[in-house]
Amino acid sequence: MIQVKNISKIYNKGKSNAFQALDNISFSVEKGELVSIVGTSGAGKSTLLHILACIDNYDAGEYYIDGVLIKNISEKRLAEIRNMKIGLVMQDFALVDDFTAIQNVMLPLDFSKEKRSDKKEKAMAALRSVGMDKFANNLSNKLSGGQKQRTAIARAIVNDPDVILADEPTGALDSKTASEIMDLFKILHNDGKTIIIVTHDKEIAAQCERIIEISDGKIV
Repeated sequence: MIQVKNISKIYNKGKSNAFQALDNISFSVEKGELVSIVGTSGAGKSTLLHILACIDNYDAGEYYIDGVLIKNISEKRLAEIRNMKIGLVMQDFALVDDFTAIQNVMLPLDFSKEKRSDKKEKAMAALRSVGMDKFANNLSNKLSGGQKQRTAIARAIVNDPDVILADEPTGALDSKTASEIMDLFKILHNDGKTIIIVTHDKEIAAQCERIIEISDGKIV
């Protein structure tokens, strides 16, 4: 499913303030796994997630998703991979404030290469699966934190991606809501989704099948 081989990432390469964010990282994630990536602030976990999400590049090594080498390919192809293979959930939800919940969930369908006539129905089904169908027409800036994150998860799964990447998905939530969001991820995992959760919260990480710990850009 996902293979990371000897990945290194250096910011400001060749300059006096060069910083090695990742140093020779290697691991794999099999289809259907629920994995957490943990580490303190500055450990390199968010950099790694951005590489996995095809948002950022890397300086050395190889990254494969479903056997495809993510290196030196066109931005158009990268956009297609991000849209169809990856669902991304962010700590700050990354919703469009003046869009309704269903409009936010429909965004990946709007950008899909495959033109669909059933976008609204598909978005509503995704909202229903996370218990947000009753709030479909509510503006996202009127939703609670938990409701926003449920909407963000619906958006992440609407294209039926191969892998869901979540960056501190419970970081902005109270403990009760965080538990509810983790229950949602477990349901998705039980449905066969591959899920990688980046977190600094060891209680969240402990609920995953496997923990990958990063410190100073290296796997511990």
